[in-house]
Amino acid sequence: MWESRDLTLMILLAVASFAYTALIGQMGWLFTGIPAFNLLFTIGHAILLSLALLMYEGKRWRFFFQTILFSILIIPTYLQGTPFEVLPRLGIVMHGIQADILFNTIYGFFKERNKLVWLSIFIAVEFFLAAPYINTLWFSLIYPPAFVTVYINGLLLLFPLVVVESLFGGLIGYKIYQRVKVVGLVKDK
Repeated sequence: MWESRDLTLMILLAVASFAYTALIGQMGWLFTGIPAFNLLFTIGHAILLSLALLMYEGKRWRFFFQTILFSILIIPTYLQGTPFEVLPRLGIVMHGIQADILFNTIYGFFKERNKLVWLSIFIAVEFFLAAPYINTLWFSLIYPPAFVTVYINGLLLLFPLVVVESLFGGLIGYKIYQRVKVVGLVKDK
């Protein structure tokens, strides 16, 4: 069963991700008008993502529900489509369930080998490499081909930057997790 700690953590991390999106994450699209340019600021989302999945300690469905809450909160932003459009946000939910199942399945493998830093980096890189492909498939169903073409071209242009920011974001997320663990907010089993 879920503890109040898990619910609080899901809400806090979803709100932190929303705050990052509202203040920084959506600025790529706002300033350039190119949809994929929100990936310019991947590092903040990568930090919060890797921190969240490490804090959940392999427990199922926490990240998925955090993703649902996050996708509801970002409806008035430009992160995943134009503001107040609900359908583009379903791509986030689809990738949230995939990420929750994948990362919580392999968490125990990395935990018992004491390699959570590699899991954190893997989490961030895989998430931000797979999310654009899921979004592209989803966008091709709901947006005109011209929009999808611009989105794909932006993705290809920003691909190296996304990989580098994901690597560093995963590492920073792990370092924050280590600090939180030292303070005692995470119970080591």
